[in-house]
Amino acid sequence: MRHWKRVVAVLLVAAIALVVEGWAARAQAAFFKSCQYERVPGQSGRPPYSLAPTLGLVKATIRTNRGDLVLTLDRSAAPCAVHSFTYLALKRFYNQTPCPRHTRAILECGAGRPGYHFTPELTGHETYPRGTVALSNTPGLGNTATFFILPTAATLPPTSTVIGKLVAGAPVLDRLSTTQPATIQEVLLG
Repeated sequence: MRHWKRVVAVLLVAAIALVVEGWAARAQAAFFKSCQYERVPGQSGRPPYSLAPTLGLVKATIRTNRGDLVLTLDRSAAPCAVHSFTYLALKRFYNQTPCPRHTRAILECGAGRPGYHFTPELTGHETYPRGTVALSNTPGLGNTATFFILPTAATLPPTSTVIGKLVAGAPVLDRLSTTQPATIQEVLLG
């Protein structure tokens, strides 16, 4: 009789373990995306951990030599791209970097190479209204670390991963998108 109780207990524990394991796998798939960051040969720098959160918004404040830009980054729209941006911000990758392209149509920042790249996260239906924050798509590599903010709406082909939008600092953006050089002093998250 005792042998029968042991067998039932073992089967019950195994069934519970399978249910919990299945739930954990579904929960991971619902809350995280597995990203494929590829190292660039000959460059130093480590890519972020491959699991990117897919829920929530991230507030990022870009402090420049001419004022602050406050962004909201959307993890659900582009989890791998937002994960990469926040990873680089925490590593201070963007600190003291120039915005080499600044015109009335675009402010592009983040000069430098992080040592990895990844595939753009595109739906094919991307739009680029005023205040859009997106990653620049490097031909042959995909996404790296360079990002841009649009001071005006733009009609672009859907090739740049949209990671968020400008929520404060529009007058600063307008000043930065002129001919005077701009430098990122630091990027703060939260």
